[in-house]
Amino acid sequence: MTSSSPNPDQNPAPPKLRLTEEHFINRELSWLAFNSRVLDEAARTDLPVLERVKFLAITASNLDEFFMVRVGGLQLLREQGLRARDSAGLTPTQQWEQIHQHAAAFVARQYDILNQQLMPLLLEKGIRRLVIADLTPAQRTHLREYFDEHIFPVLSPVVIDDAGARAAIPALNIVLLCTVSSTEKRHVLLPLPANLPRHVVVPDPEGGQHLYVNLEDVVTLFIGEFFPAEKVSTPARFRVSRNTDITVDDESAFDLASEMEEVLEARLKSPAIRIEIESGASRDHTRIIRDLCGARTAQMYDIPGELDLRACFQIAGISGFDELKVESWESHLSTAITPGESIFDAIKRGDILLHHPYESFDPILALVEEAAADPNVIAIKQILYRTAKNSRIISALIRAAEAGKHVTVLVELKARFDEARNLERANDLINAGAQIIYGVAGLKTHAKVCLVMRRESGHMTRYMHFGTGNYNEATSKLYTDISLLTCRAEFGADASAFFNTVTGRSRFVHFNKLSMAPYGLRERLVSMIRSETERARQGEAAEIMLKMNALEDRQMIEALYEASQAGVKIRLNVRGICCLRPGIKGISENISVVSIIDRYLEHARIFWFRQGGKPAVFIASADFMNRNLSKRVELLTPVEDKEARKRLLHILETHFADTARGRTLKSDGTWHLPHVTAAKARRSQEQFAKEMAKRARQANESPDVLVPHTPK
Repeated sequence: MTSSSPNPDQNPAPPKLRLTEEHFINRELSWLAFNSRVLDEAARTDLPVLERVKFLAITASNLDEFFMVRVGGLQLLREQGLRARDSAGLTPTQQWEQIHQHAAAFVARQYDILNQQLMPLLLEKGIRRLVIADLTPAQRTHLREYFDEHIFPVLSPVVIDDAGARAAIPALNIVLLCTVSSTEKRHVLLPLPANLPRHVVVPDPEGGQHLYVNLEDVVTLFIGEFFPAEKVSTPARFRVSRNTDITVDDESAFDLASEMEEVLEARLKSPAIRIEIESGASRDHTRIIRDLCGARTAQMYDIPGELDLRACFQIAGISGFDELKVESWESHLSTAITPGESIFDAIKRGDILLHHPYESFDPILALVEEAAADPNVIAIKQILYRTAKNSRIISALIRAAEAGKHVTVLVELKARFDEARNLERANDLINAGAQIIYGVAGLKTHAKVCLVMRRESGHMTRYMHFGTGNYNEATSKLYTDISLLTCRAEFGADASAFFNTVTGRSRFVHFNKLSMAPYGLRERLVSMIRSETERARQGEAAEIMLKMNALEDRQMIEALYEASQAGVKIRLNVRGICCLRPGIKGISENISVVSIIDRYLEHARIFWFRQGGKPAVFIASADFMNRNLSKRVELLTPVEDKEARKRLLHILETHFADTARGRTLKSDGTWHLPHVTAAKARRSQEQFAKEMAKRARQANESPDVLVPHTPK
């Protein structure tokens, strides 16, 4: 077969597909199915118990965000009386009802795993949560001293009256409600601050165990100290999730930073979306909580155990119990970089592709840190979406600005849940003399790119990093991502044009190599899919492999359905939401979908198109979601280095061959793990870790000693 571009006129395209709601999976239900796959890991008996506890905590954190963002948005639609149906045919009210049913079953399973499986195992291994009835006199004395010093001075009881009580209920914090009686009866709230440790460690008289008491139990034990000489009821414990789907109108905002501060303030008082009440609360207290939180629109959950399972992260990280954790996989320095050499010299030898966290994030840090100190570096330009708490990237940019380099940073203030941190760090950069841009009006800037301008031999050389993940050295150890370091001139010209577009309100120009959303990225991807479609119609071998976090965009799904109908072999690696249904006869029987949930969060976006035997390969910051392709500033980067392309192909093929953690999606929307014995199962993340360790060992072997083979 020839690799030349196909002529679409030779074989006219069939009539456009007539797709109905049965061909799509609802986005919200698909997300809940993803979180269920994460919960499956907490139920795995072949994992160490603290690893299972970690996965339980992840599901709790995920569910909190889902309610605050996605369910919060649906609540607004319901209140507005909107009845528009999604691609799967569901109205906002129907979605709301189905979410409630699925979430209730999910929460029940969470606590079944916690109470019936994990807690007994932890107890067996010497990690035990004590309740009030378990405490010895010595432990009570210890807790009394801890309460007097660390808790009592911090907590502030709030009486429930007509004004101010609702504002005293912070989102996601545990709150105690008690009834206090003396000459009159009153109801009082005790919000537990998030900055107090959830678990209070108590002495183990026998030694060797980790014993702890939950903060809410300690407060309950000594709650009478807040109300001397009065009678105090057993408190009810509850927790509220609020709607965070409140955004700034940045199109008309005069001062975006001030507008964002108002949004953050508004979220503190936004309507309740979910109310969780720990089992055992009295009927009177439950009614008060319902009325106080405005439960006419919120979903009520009776929780059969301790509230806020995000605290399981603390249990999973307990020191001294390494035998209950997974064996760590080391992150290795890329073999493309000689230890101690300048990052600029390494990049000049050729493009460097990094697969995190199997390969260290240090080269990206080195690029910015070395640029900050290098007198030949004139300018640094970078996009920051989410950063680490004590970010080395930001510290380096501050040093660069203080050294007089021209530093331009686009800090995305609309990065949900990171807005406050980004505001603070943006101010630090401004004070250092950096030029700060607060995102782009009407869009979130989600692209991952850093551009360094360096004067070399009288000429200006551009060094770049393009990535699929954030500039966050903390999450780089937990998320799998791809980085590309290059100094290719055409990429440099495109990167400069990109920054001119997003920071200078310059008119968008078409790039030579890169593609940018919302101007052209979608179109380029659709063009690549249709090119494979036409090749298949002409009898050529046609194939597409895509790895992403989510697949929701209807236009992209339709293009993939058409490609499948034409005979294109399509393999999709989608970690989370997938609204496409594979395996439908006549529509998507040539499409397979796999989702991998394992130790690391799969976060890379890799797109591979066969193109007649001369594959086109890309990495991207964007998923196949409408928000990424139409409402965000994103980048699609072609990978042109031969070895780098081979590595990306290997990554894709390895994921598709995963039979240990790779669940496949069926046409009915259910996910299934292959029935393979442990001995024969192939686990992609483990394979990558072993391959990188082997590569590092080979690179470290000394070439100074030659060992001859002699006749035996």
